[in-house]
Amino acid sequence: MERDVNIRLIYIILILLLALGGTTILYQLRYDNMRNSYEQTFSEYNKTFANMSSNQNSLYSNISDLNVSLERENVLASKLETKTKELETVNGELARVQQQLFENEGKYDAMALNYSYANEILNRHIDIIGKMQAKIDRLRTDVENNASGDVLLNDIEALQTELNNLKSY
Repeated sequence: MERDVNIRLIYIILILLLALGGTTILYQLRYDNMRNSYEQTFSEYNKTFANMSSNQNSLYSNISDLNVSLERENVLASKLETKTKELETVNGELARVQQQLFENEGKYDAMALNYSYANEILNRHIDIIGKMQAKIDRLRTDVENNASGDVLLNDIEALQTELNNLKSY
């Protein structure tokens, strides 16, 4: 019995050793699979981290570019506002100058009309003065030739008529 017990004990020890060996092999396989999976995941993590780092640098560069663009946009917006105000001022001045031009054109037209009218009157006066000069010369000739009083009176009346015509313009 003791021998049976020893054999049973040996069988139990062998079974335990086999179970322990099987468990060790099973855990060794699981450990290898887990370690390979960990190494692969860690490698992927490093790649992802490297990609994220380069993407982060790219994003920082984009943010910097955007900040520069924003500053340029603000400067350009300021310049646009200044130029818009200048344009409004120039447009106001242009409207004022155009109004003055329109008024001056009206004055010029009125003056041109007055000039034409005055020139016409001047030409009439020159004609009348020429006629009067001729009549004065004839009166002088009549006086020098000792013409009668009626002839002299007619010459004086003709001169008076021409003078009245001259005054009427």
